[in-house]
Amino acid sequence: MPLVEDEQVPGTVYILNEHDTVGGNYSRTDIILRPTPSDNLADPLRWSKWRKLYALSMVVTYSAIMGAVTNWDGVIYVDVLIEYNTTTMLLNVGQALLILMLGVANMIFTPLSDKLGRRFVYLSSMAIVLISHLVLALSKNVGTYIVGHALLGMGAAPFEALPAISISDVFFAHERGTMLGGYVFGLAFGSFVGPICAGYIAVNQGSWRWVYWWGLILSAIVLLLMFGTMEETRFIRSDELSESSLTIPTTGNPNKSDTEENGHQKKAGTSQVSDEDVGEVFPIASFSFFAPVWKIFPGNLSELVRKIWRPLTVSRFPPVLWCGINYGTCVSWLAVLATTVSEIFSIAPYNMKPNAVGLLFIAPLIGSLIGAYFAGPLNDKLSLFLAHRNSGFREPEFRLWAFIPTSLILPGGLIIYGVTAAHGLPWIAPAVGMGMVGFGLSVGGGVTMAYILDCYKDIAGEVVTTIILIRNVIGFGITFGIQPWINGMGLQNTFVVVGLLSFVVTGFSMFFIWKGKSLRVMTKEKYLSYHH
Repeated sequence: MPLVEDEQVPGTVYILNEHDTVGGNYSRTDIILRPTPSDNLADPLRWSKWRKLYALSMVVTYSAIMGAVTNWDGVIYVDVLIEYNTTTMLLNVGQALLILMLGVANMIFTPLSDKLGRRFVYLSSMAIVLISHLVLALSKNVGTYIVGHALLGMGAAPFEALPAISISDVFFAHERGTMLGGYVFGLAFGSFVGPICAGYIAVNQGSWRWVYWWGLILSAIVLLLMFGTMEETRFIRSDELSESSLTIPTTGNPNKSDTEENGHQKKAGTSQVSDEDVGEVFPIASFSFFAPVWKIFPGNLSELVRKIWRPLTVSRFPPVLWCGINYGTCVSWLAVLATTVSEIFSIAPYNMKPNAVGLLFIAPLIGSLIGAYFAGPLNDKLSLFLAHRNSGFREPEFRLWAFIPTSLILPGGLIIYGVTAAHGLPWIAPAVGMGMVGFGLSVGGGVTMAYILDCYKDIAGEVVTTIILIRNVIGFGITFGIQPWINGMGLQNTFVVVGLLSFVVTGFSMFFIWKGKSLRVMTKEKYLSYHH
């Protein structure tokens, strides 16, 4: 097995076969499978395409439902205010605590998923979400309402970190952007369709409490589906087969499968496969229904405790810190929309009912669908094209070019939304701004996750948890402070400032395109010490 010196930089991966990428075109048969599949029957990288896609559909469904139930009650704010005779500020406390718990709880859940498996954490998450919806549906005062939201944030926390880790368990590096794009769209789909559904539920079923009863029903359905059909994807891979391995698996004839060449079943370690099978290795172990709730993986208690606190140290990695801030601000703008849309459109000159307010979220849904394609399949193709131009080496920063147009579209959407709503322009004007914000959210989430997993794949749990923690601390502050901010500066000026902040943070991607590799070199020794 040849050694690739340049791969000693964390995240730099030799992903296209060198003899075909220098001075010529490349095809799917030139793609080197990273990480390399093992001979172990339990390796998820060996699964068939349908099995991998079903695993993806489970985490996308989970993320969509969690995205809905953590975002959809913004349209019923006015109804809750009237019943509890309280203030928007107090309701925002509940929403801010939800966002904070979405980040903090992952410091426990992600290390637990390494020790007891992904399946255990998903099922535990859904059980806590069920309890939180019972509390919210039966709440009698604003205090119970706030407690219910904190509990909901704790239970739903894994949907912001674990799906990205599960996807990296099952799919290869060259597929990661596309699959993460699917996950981010599922998250955005729930976040934007949820308010539409909540508006109709509140109007047609006579009480805002039915929003939470339906949250309980949907969560119970997903819990049963996961319990019966979700497989464990956690797998411990040897250093030689990891994505950061310095060796390239040897290959046979690039136009033949191993079955054709050797007369027996395809070997998991082979990195070149037929054009139809790139990213897939034929499975041996069969699909399992009603798998064990947990599976104990190697590691003692002290190692688990170290992983709980490690996000606080991993945040010193410049790419991790910036990704957390960038993703945090992107999602915070969604929270700002969710907490302001009811107040803006429920009064003159719009005077919309909750169901009409909910329909406004069709705009960011359309934007997020376009953004998911832009950040997923198109970004994967761009990364492979740039790897082809780079003698077969893929750099994580290749993904960041997607942020260049996004750094104009997302801030523009925020400013359009705030300025047009402040002047009472027809609803279509702020809806266009919401659509642009939806695009920015999809790109911000998908590209950020793909970039950081490309940089530090072998400590995926730690870096993703760190990003989500930073993201939700920022979201907590912005959600908690947005109403006083608007009260002090006015709707128009607040969103102009928010748009400028978004431009600065997202536009900082140009610095990482320029210096990202140098920063990864600086973090190499620390990264290797965590991995080993």
